[in-house]
Amino acid sequence: MLIKSHRLCSIAIVEAGLIVSNTYLKSPTSDILLLLATSVGAGLPDIDHPNSTASKKSPIHFSLFLHHRGITHTLLGWLIFTGVLYFLMNLVIPIQLRPFEFNWWTSIWLGLIIGYFLHLLEDSFSTQGVNWLMPFHKVNTRGRFLRYKVGGSFEKMIAFLAFIAILMMTAYALGKMMTVSV
Repeated sequence: MLIKSHRLCSIAIVEAGLIVSNTYLKSPTSDILLLLATSVGAGLPDIDHPNSTASKKSPIHFSLFLHHRGITHTLLGWLIFTGVLYFLMNLVIPIQLRPFEFNWWTSIWLGLIIGYFLHLLEDSFSTQGVNWLMPFHKVNTRGRFLRYKVGGSFEKMIAFLAFIAILMMTAYALGKMMTVSV
């Protein structure tokens, strides 16, 4: 997927999760930070691609020494990212992991790691697939029934539907906020 599609799909999935879990709007600031961090996290695995937004904005050009859809597109890469980010963020402010009770700092951490993971999941359905278990296993996982070509019309349709879903869920949230405040 292209970065825009990754961001739209990931935000739609997380926003739907917030609504379904009935945690939406209990802490609007944390919800907004979670969605923004998800958007950023959804772009991070492509830091190994020379033309990606993440690679261009990074002070280190990871594309010079990392192969695209290599370690950054694996479960091991996600686990390393999650652990390192947790450690670094805990040096600044401790992350508090309580079920369905997140402060703004924890929301940022969760959004980044969820966005990263969703990127991998979404790429699993592309024609190129993702090698989840690399370096231990060398077989790419591709969608069997639902497959898209990066930048193709099916991907654009999925991104459009995600955008519409985001608008509808945001309207639902705003409506709910208005009825609570009245």
